[in-house]
Amino acid sequence: MIELLKKAIDAHGGLDRWSQVDRVSATFKAAGVGFVQRGPVAEAFTKQAMKATIYTREQRSTFEPFIASDQRGVYEPSRTLIEKSGGRPIAVLDHPRDSLVNMIPGTPWSAPQVLYFIGYSLWMYFTLPYSFLLDDVKCEEVEPWIENGESWRALKVTYPPTFPSHSPEQIHYFDEKGLMRRQDYTVDVRQNLSTAHYIDDHVKVDGLWFATKRRIYVRGQDGVPLFDKLLIAADFSDVTVHKSSEE
Repeated sequence: MIELLKKAIDAHGGLDRWSQVDRVSATFKAAGVGFVQRGPVAEAFTKQAMKATIYTREQRSTFEPFIASDQRGVYEPSRTLIEKSGGRPIAVLDHPRDSLVNMIPGTPWSAPQVLYFIGYSLWMYFTLPYSFLLDDVKCEEVEPWIENGESWRALKVTYPPTFPSHSPEQIHYFDEKGLMRRQDYTVDVRQNLSTAHYIDDHVKVDGLWFATKRRIYVRGQDGVPLFDKLLIAADFSDVTVHKSSEE
């Protein structure tokens, strides 16, 4: 494990504590033109707060309510499922990433497609930096970034082709404590839009640190974010850690 990655993992709570976790849940609310531009279903998604549950031992996320008060959304990498209360499926989409990557620009997203985007995004956000240790994920430290007089160390991360993420190559920035403060990536499912993703207001829950405020902006060619072009705002509260021994 390279030194920066070890520092980041220790700063976020450490592998020993993380290894005991089965899932993390939080109240989640999103907003921004990044959803409005995706059509009426995506815009409707921003009208509600919901409980998001992220499973740490498999790539799986659930959301309830999802779009409607009596619906639940289930994300898995190869399939998204929307079901009514009681478990009756009402919409299923296999290979959801293919449907987004191959979509004609400007086409409205369906509910299962919105679910896929949110599902893999939150799974990635809540499992970082620990998921950097998964098989075939490659990390190397690169040149730091200066932000408001602070020097943030940078980790270049390359994901395998089968790994659900915004893009195969990303840069993650860490402050002097080792907390993640920014991510730079392109969003493959949004026609390779370049973004700067800021991560703030960390809270400590059962010895682990989680960000509760995320702001995603368009990123210019020089790496500087365009703060007048906010794409997505995401806020989290009531973050709860569920350990493996719990039912």
